[in-house]
Amino acid sequence: MSIKGSRRFQGLSSRLTKRLQEHTEESFPPDARKTLRRFAMREVADLLRINQNTFRHYVSSMSDRLPTGELDKSNRRYFTAEEMIEIQRILFDEGKLDDAHRPRRRAGERCQVITCFNLKGGSSKTSSVVHLGSLMGLRGYRVLLVDLDSQASLTNMFGVTPELDPDMLSSYDLIRYKEPVPVRQVIRKTYYPTIDLIPASMNIMEFEFETALSFRNPGGSGGFHRRIADALDPVRDDYDLILFDTPPQLSFAVISALFASNGVLIPLNASMLDVMSLATFLGMASNLMEVVERHAPDHGFDFVKMLITRYEGTDQPQVQMASFLRTVTGNSVMAAEFVKSTAIGDAANTKQSVFEVEPREVNKKTYDRVIESVYRIADEIEQEMHRSWGRIDGS
Repeated sequence: MSIKGSRRFQGLSSRLTKRLQEHTEESFPPDARKTLRRFAMREVADLLRINQNTFRHYVSSMSDRLPTGELDKSNRRYFTAEEMIEIQRILFDEGKLDDAHRPRRRAGERCQVITCFNLKGGSSKTSSVVHLGSLMGLRGYRVLLVDLDSQASLTNMFGVTPELDPDMLSSYDLIRYKEPVPVRQVIRKTYYPTIDLIPASMNIMEFEFETALSFRNPGGSGGFHRRIADALDPVRDDYDLILFDTPPQLSFAVISALFASNGVLIPLNASMLDVMSLATFLGMASNLMEVVERHAPDHGFDFVKMLITRYEGTDQPQVQMASFLRTVTGNSVMAAEFVKSTAIGDAANTKQSVFEVEPREVNKKTYDRVIESVYRIADEIEQEMHRSWGRIDGS
């Protein structure tokens, strides 16, 4: 005897939801809060982009001004992220760090807003946003992460579980048509001192229905494409970088995020099917952006970059496809790849990025390979940001 699809789906959903909630409560009790580990001197030196011995000298000779961290049982010195950011500020103020790497915006430099999107699922959009955002935050940039995906994976990675907090304000409340909530009420602090979050939940899908209905009265509430840009206007000066994580679909929310952005990051796997999908997706995006640009002819992007993800340099078909992409699209493909690694998957299983994992608990070669990959990605995006700011040649 067949079972109604509605009953089968509901049964599976209920069982999975119940067990996932139990697992979450076991791993992260309702009153628990995620915290960020301390960082070793070598890691802090790398994040500050100075020689480790030089950093060690500064900590020793400037102990009256610099936070000195904490010694563990092995006499190794560790620093919190807050201490690291304070050390960075002092060293910049005293001319000890290269001013070219100063993360905070200068007068006249606008907040950089980047949308991470792709129609194809499994392209590592969320992982790219999490790791890029985390590293930029640890480098001292003031970062706002905005989750626009109803699956809320980015939100969950930062220890926020929408299913356990039905009254949680989310990105939907920020852009809904009826009495939207001011952005400062929606933003949540994270356990990173420099990273804030606008979480997502399933109700972001309501925005799609509301926008479709709004077309019956186009002049009633303004163009949908401006809703995210207008909602974020009051806090743009609070941040150096805003990153959007988007669903694998070309939704109204994604188009609104693109309109609010000056940069685009497109993660994709180096496979023929993914590249074919991307070509179709970009054609669709072009058509929809044309419609939006009729209302805002001055809108444009400072950069559009493709990031090859889940990359294995020993996989010859991937290497060939990456070469094909770079031949066809030139420098639109980033030189750095986001490598495929068990370290990333293992960390995600406990809602962590690789920066939150204690390096001593992971194979050193595996860990260093992932960290190097993320550093190279961040370096390229940072270069695009500086080019947009006019700090380096725009050619």
